[in-house]
Amino acid sequence: MTNNHKKQTIRDTLYHAAELLKQRKITSAHLDAEVILSFVFKKPKEYLYTYPEKLLSKPQSIIYKKLVNKRAKRFPVAYLIGRKEFFGLDFIVNKNVLIPRSETEFLVEQTLAACLRQGYGRQATARSEKNNLTIADIGTGSGCISVALAKNLPRAKIFATDISRRALQTAKLNARHCGVNVNFMCGSLSTPLKNKKIDIIVANLPYLPHIYKHESIKHEPRLALYAGKSGLELYEKLFQQIARLKYQPIIILIEAGTIQMKALTKIIKKNLFNAKIKTIKNPNNKQKIISIET
Repeated sequence: MTNNHKKQTIRDTLYHAAELLKQRKITSAHLDAEVILSFVFKKPKEYLYTYPEKLLSKPQSIIYKKLVNKRAKRFPVAYLIGRKEFFGLDFIVNKNVLIPRSETEFLVEQTLAACLRQGYGRQATARSEKNNLTIADIGTGSGCISVALAKNLPRAKIFATDISRRALQTAKLNARHCGVNVNFMCGSLSTPLKNKKIDIIVANLPYLPHIYKHESIKHEPRLALYAGKSGLELYEKLFQQIARLKYQPIIILIEAGTIQMKALTKIIKKNLFNAKIKTIKNPNNKQKIISIET
Protein backbone atom coordinates (compact mmCIF):
# COMPACT_ATOMS: atom_id res chain seq x y z
CA MET A 1 0.00 0.00 0.00
CA THR A 2 1.15 3.52 -0.68
CA ASN A 3 1.94 6.13 1.95
CA ASN A 4 -0.74 8.49 0.63
CA HIS A 5 -2.72 9.65 3.69
CA LYS A 6 -5.86 10.71 1.82
CA LYS A 7 -8.81 9.49 3.85
CA GLN A 8 -10.51 6.37 2.56
CA THR A 9 -13.65 4.50 3.54
CA ILE A 10 -13.56 1.11 5.21
CA ARG A 11 -14.85 -0.46 1.97
CA ASP A 12 -12.12 1.06 -0.21
CA THR A 13 -9.42 0.36 2.34
CA LEU A 14 -10.34 -3.32 2.53
CA TYR A 15 -10.48 -3.61 -1.24
CA HIS A 16 -7.02 -2.11 -1.83
CA ALA A 17 -5.44 -4.10 1.00
CA ALA A 18 -6.90 -7.38 -0.25
CA GLU A 19 -5.72 -6.62 -3.81
CA LEU A 20 -2.19 -5.99 -2.59
CA LEU A 21 -2.14 -9.22 -0.59
CA LYS A 22 -3.52 -11.19 -3.54
CA GLN A 23 -0.73 -9.79 -5.73
CA ARG A 24 1.75 -11.17 -3.17
CA LYS A 25 0.12 -14.61 -3.42
CA ILE A 26 -1.42 -14.46 0.06
CA THR A 27 -4.24 -17.02 -0.19
CA SER A 28 -6.14 -15.57 2.79
CA ALA A 29 -5.97 -12.00 1.41
CA HIS A 30 -9.57 -10.91 2.16
CA LEU A 31 -9.66 -12.49 5.60
CA ASP A 32 -6.28 -11.02 6.56
CA ALA A 33 -7.33 -7.55 5.41
CA GLU A 34 -10.48 -7.82 7.55
CA VAL A 35 -8.74 -9.17 10.64
CA ILE A 36 -6.08 -6.45 10.56
CA LEU A 37 -8.60 -3.64 10.03
CA SER A 38 -10.78 -5.01 12.86
CA PHE A 39 -7.70 -4.88 15.05
CA VAL A 40 -6.95 -1.28 14.05
CA PHE A 41 -10.55 -0.22 14.78
CA LYS A 42 -10.71 -2.40 17.91
CA LYS A 43 -14.08 -3.60 16.65
CA PRO A 44 -15.48 -7.00 15.55
CA LYS A 45 -15.41 -7.84 11.84
CA GLU A 46 -19.17 -7.20 11.57
CA TYR A 47 -18.51 -3.52 12.31
CA LEU A 48 -16.60 -3.18 9.03
CA TYR A 49 -19.66 -4.23 7.01
CA THR A 50 -22.14 -2.33 9.13
CA TYR A 51 -20.30 0.96 8.49
CA PRO A 52 -18.55 0.48 5.11
CA GLU A 53 -18.59 4.25 4.37
CA LYS A 54 -16.86 5.22 7.61
CA LEU A 55 -13.58 7.04 7.00
CA LEU A 56 -10.32 5.98 8.56
CA SER A 57 -8.55 8.64 10.59
CA LYS A 58 -5.01 9.53 9.57
CA PRO A 59 -3.43 7.53 12.46
CA GLN A 60 -5.66 4.53 11.66
CA SER A 61 -4.67 4.70 8.00
CA ILE A 62 -0.95 4.87 8.81
CA ILE A 63 -1.09 1.94 11.24
CA TYR A 64 -3.18 -0.16 8.86
CA LYS A 65 -0.88 0.42 5.89
CA LYS A 66 2.14 -0.48 7.98
CA LEU A 67 0.56 -3.75 9.13
CA VAL A 68 -0.71 -4.71 5.68
CA ASN A 69 2.71 -4.07 4.15
CA LYS A 70 4.22 -6.38 6.78
CA ARG A 71 1.62 -9.03 5.96
CA ALA A 72 2.53 -8.64 2.29
CA LYS A 73 6.04 -9.74 3.34
CA ARG A 74 4.41 -12.83 4.90
CA PHE A 75 4.69 -11.68 8.48
CA PRO A 76 2.07 -13.78 10.37
CA VAL A 77 -1.23 -12.04 11.11
CA ALA A 78 -1.20 -13.43 14.66
CA TYR A 79 2.07 -11.62 15.39
CA LEU A 80 0.80 -8.42 13.78
CA ILE A 81 -2.27 -8.25 16.03
CA GLY A 82 -0.77 -10.12 18.99
CA ARG A 83 -3.68 -12.55 19.22
CA LYS A 84 -4.74 -16.01 18.03
CA GLU A 85 -7.91 -17.99 18.74
CA PHE A 86 -7.44 -21.57 19.88
CA PHE A 87 -10.10 -23.96 21.17
CA GLY A 88 -12.57 -21.09 21.49
CA LEU A 89 -10.17 -19.03 23.62
CA ASP A 90 -8.27 -15.83 22.85
CA PHE A 91 -4.49 -16.23 23.23
CA ILE A 92 -1.75 -13.64 23.41
CA VAL A 93 1.07 -14.46 20.99
CA ASN A 94 4.42 -12.84 20.27
CA LYS A 95 7.81 -13.64 18.74
CA ASN A 96 8.75 -15.79 21.77
CA VAL A 97 6.11 -18.46 21.10
CA LEU A 98 4.87 -20.59 18.25
CA ILE A 99 1.51 -19.49 16.86
CA PRO A 100 -1.15 -22.03 17.99
CA ARG A 101 -2.32 -24.21 15.10
CA SER A 102 -5.92 -25.25 14.59
CA GLU A 103 -4.83 -28.87 14.03
CA THR A 104 -3.45 -28.98 17.56
CA GLU A 105 -7.02 -28.58 18.83
CA PHE A 106 -7.34 -32.27 17.90
CA LEU A 107 -4.68 -33.09 20.50
CA VAL A 108 -6.69 -31.22 23.14
CA GLU A 109 -9.85 -33.09 22.08
CA GLN A 110 -8.10 -36.45 22.39
CA THR A 111 -6.72 -35.51 25.80
CA LEU A 112 -10.19 -34.55 27.04
CA ALA A 113 -11.53 -37.86 25.68
CA ALA A 114 -8.79 -39.72 27.56
CA CYS A 115 -9.76 -37.89 30.75
CA LEU A 116 -13.37 -38.97 30.30
CA ARG A 117 -12.23 -42.57 29.92
CA GLN A 118 -10.47 -42.16 33.26
CA GLY A 119 -13.74 -41.03 34.84
CA TYR A 120 -12.88 -37.36 34.82
CA GLY A 121 -14.59 -34.53 32.98
CA ARG A 122 -16.78 -31.47 33.21
CA GLN A 123 -19.93 -33.63 33.41
CA ALA A 124 -18.63 -35.93 36.14
CA THR A 125 -20.03 -35.52 39.63
CA ALA A 126 -17.78 -34.51 42.50
CA ARG A 127 -18.30 -37.94 44.08
CA SER A 128 -17.39 -39.98 40.98
CA GLU A 129 -14.67 -37.68 39.74
CA LYS A 130 -10.98 -38.31 40.32
CA ASN A 131 -10.24 -35.01 41.96
CA ASN A 132 -6.51 -35.65 42.11
CA LEU A 133 -6.09 -36.18 38.37
CA THR A 134 -2.91 -34.45 37.20
CA ILE A 135 -1.97 -33.51 33.66
CA ALA A 136 1.35 -32.20 32.36
CA ASP A 137 1.80 -30.28 29.11
CA ILE A 138 5.43 -30.64 28.02
CA GLY A 139 6.88 -27.78 25.98
CA THR A 140 3.87 -25.56 26.57
CA GLY A 141 4.98 -22.52 24.53
CA SER A 142 2.06 -20.05 24.50
CA GLY A 143 0.24 -22.29 26.96
CA CYS A 144 -2.56 -22.99 24.48
CA ILE A 145 -2.83 -26.70 25.32
CA SER A 146 -2.50 -26.42 29.10
CA VAL A 147 -4.84 -23.42 29.32
CA ALA A 148 -7.47 -25.07 27.09
CA LEU A 149 -7.31 -28.21 29.26
CA ALA A 150 -7.56 -26.18 32.46
CA LYS A 151 -10.59 -24.34 31.09
CA ASN A 152 -12.36 -27.61 30.30
CA LEU A 153 -11.17 -29.58 33.36
CA PRO A 154 -11.61 -27.15 36.26
CA ARG A 155 -10.95 -29.78 38.95
CA ALA A 156 -7.74 -31.15 37.41
CA LYS A 157 -4.27 -30.08 38.46
CA ILE A 158 -2.41 -28.89 35.38
CA PHE A 159 1.37 -28.58 35.10
CA ALA A 160 3.15 -27.06 32.10
CA THR A 161 6.87 -27.01 31.35
CA ASP A 162 9.05 -25.13 28.90
CA ILE A 163 12.76 -24.49 28.56
CA SER A 164 12.13 -20.88 27.47
CA ARG A 165 11.49 -18.42 30.29
CA ARG A 166 10.16 -15.89 27.78
CA ALA A 167 7.66 -18.41 26.45
CA LEU A 168 6.55 -19.15 30.02
CA GLN A 169 5.97 -15.45 30.64
CA THR A 170 3.56 -15.42 27.70
CA ALA A 171 1.91 -18.65 28.86
CA LYS A 172 1.34 -17.16 32.32
CA LEU A 173 -0.30 -14.12 30.74
CA ASN A 174 -2.61 -16.42 28.80
CA ALA A 175 -3.58 -18.42 31.87
CA ARG A 176 -4.43 -15.19 33.69
CA HIS A 177 -6.26 -13.80 30.64
CA CYS A 178 -8.39 -16.97 30.36
CA GLY A 179 -9.02 -17.16 34.11
CA VAL A 180 -7.42 -20.55 34.82
CA ASN A 181 -4.77 -21.90 37.15
CA VAL A 182 -1.80 -23.70 35.60
CA ASN A 183 1.42 -24.60 37.42
CA PHE A 184 4.16 -23.40 35.05
CA MET A 185 7.67 -24.80 35.49
CA CYS A 186 10.91 -23.92 33.69
CA GLY A 187 13.13 -26.78 32.60
CA SER A 188 13.98 -29.29 29.90
CA LEU A 189 10.92 -31.35 28.93
CA SER A 190 9.76 -33.51 31.88
CA THR A 191 12.76 -32.76 34.12
CA PRO A 192 10.78 -30.43 36.47
CA LEU A 193 8.26 -33.26 37.04
CA LYS A 194 10.68 -36.02 38.09
CA ASN A 195 9.25 -36.40 41.62
CA LYS A 196 5.60 -35.64 40.79
CA LYS A 197 2.80 -38.10 40.16
CA ILE A 198 1.39 -37.26 36.73
CA ASP A 199 -1.58 -39.20 35.34
CA ILE A 200 -1.57 -37.85 31.78
CA ILE A 201 1.30 -36.34 29.80
CA VAL A 202 0.49 -34.38 26.64
CA ALA A 203 3.13 -32.95 24.31
CA ASN A 204 3.31 -31.12 21.01
CA LEU A 205 7.07 -30.75 20.79
CA PRO A 206 9.06 -29.30 17.87
CA TYR A 207 9.30 -32.04 15.24
CA LEU A 208 10.72 -30.40 12.12
CA PRO A 209 14.12 -31.61 10.82
CA HIS A 210 16.66 -28.78 10.67
CA ILE A 211 16.81 -28.90 6.85
CA TYR A 212 13.10 -28.01 6.54
CA LYS A 213 12.50 -24.47 5.34
CA HIS A 214 9.23 -22.77 4.48
CA GLU A 215 8.14 -19.17 3.99
CA SER A 216 5.19 -19.61 6.36
CA ILE A 217 7.35 -20.29 9.44
CA LYS A 218 10.36 -18.04 8.90
CA HIS A 219 9.20 -15.48 11.48
CA GLU A 220 8.50 -18.02 14.26
CA PRO A 221 11.05 -19.04 16.94
CA ARG A 222 13.38 -21.82 15.76
CA LEU A 223 13.43 -23.25 19.29
CA ALA A 224 9.72 -24.02 18.93
CA LEU A 225 10.01 -25.60 15.47
CA TYR A 226 13.15 -27.68 15.00
CA ALA A 227 14.44 -30.84 16.67
CA GLY A 228 17.69 -31.91 15.10
CA LYS A 229 18.43 -33.85 11.93
CA SER A 230 15.45 -36.20 12.15
CA GLY A 231 13.03 -33.84 13.86
CA LEU A 232 12.60 -36.41 16.63
CA GLU A 233 15.49 -35.59 18.95
CA LEU A 234 13.27 -33.95 21.57
CA TYR A 235 10.72 -36.78 21.55
CA GLU A 236 13.54 -39.29 21.96
CA LYS A 237 14.85 -37.33 24.93
CA LEU A 238 11.34 -37.01 26.39
CA PHE A 239 10.67 -40.76 26.33
CA GLN A 240 14.07 -41.44 27.87
CA GLN A 241 13.09 -39.07 30.68
CA ILE A 242 9.63 -40.60 31.08
CA ALA A 243 11.17 -44.06 31.44
CA ARG A 244 13.15 -42.74 34.42
CA LEU A 245 10.29 -40.94 36.15
CA LYS A 246 9.57 -42.03 39.72
CA TYR A 247 5.86 -42.31 38.85
CA GLN A 248 4.84 -43.49 35.40
CA PRO A 249 1.93 -41.67 33.71
CA ILE A 250 -1.18 -43.67 32.85
CA ILE A 251 -1.52 -42.09 29.40
CA ILE A 252 0.77 -40.10 27.09
CA LEU A 253 -0.55 -38.23 24.04
CA ILE A 254 1.73 -36.60 21.49
CA GLU A 255 1.42 -34.86 18.12
CA ALA A 256 3.88 -35.34 15.26
CA GLY A 257 4.09 -35.44 11.47
CA THR A 258 2.52 -38.33 9.55
CA ILE A 259 5.81 -39.57 8.10
CA GLN A 260 7.34 -39.79 11.57
CA MET A 261 4.90 -42.28 13.05
CA LYS A 262 6.97 -45.44 12.49
CA ALA A 263 10.18 -43.88 13.80
CA LEU A 264 8.33 -42.49 16.82
CA THR A 265 6.78 -45.88 17.59
CA LYS A 266 10.26 -47.42 17.66
CA ILE A 267 11.46 -44.74 20.08
CA ILE A 268 8.48 -45.34 22.36
CA LYS A 269 8.90 -49.13 22.37
CA LYS A 270 12.61 -48.79 23.07
CA ASN A 271 11.95 -46.77 26.24
CA LEU A 272 8.53 -48.03 27.39
CA PHE A 273 8.65 -51.76 26.69
CA ASN A 274 5.12 -52.71 27.74
CA ALA A 275 3.34 -49.65 26.41
CA LYS A 276 0.15 -50.01 24.36
CA ILE A 277 0.53 -47.69 21.37
CA LYS A 278 -2.33 -46.42 19.20
CA THR A 279 -2.19 -43.97 16.30
CA ILE A 280 -5.17 -41.63 15.86
CA LYS A 281 -5.51 -39.93 12.49
CA ASN A 282 -6.20 -36.21 12.49
CA PRO A 283 -9.10 -35.35 10.13
CA ASN A 284 -6.78 -33.18 7.99
CA ASN A 285 -4.37 -36.17 7.58
CA LYS A 286 -1.31 -33.96 8.04
CA GLN A 287 -0.67 -34.67 11.69
CA LYS A 288 -1.43 -37.67 13.79
CA ILE A 289 -1.78 -38.28 17.49
CA ILE A 290 -0.03 -41.15 19.21
CA SER A 291 -1.77 -42.40 22.34
CA ILE A 292 0.35 -44.47 24.73
CA GLU A 293 -0.94 -46.39 27.72
CA THR A 294 1.85 -47.46 30.08
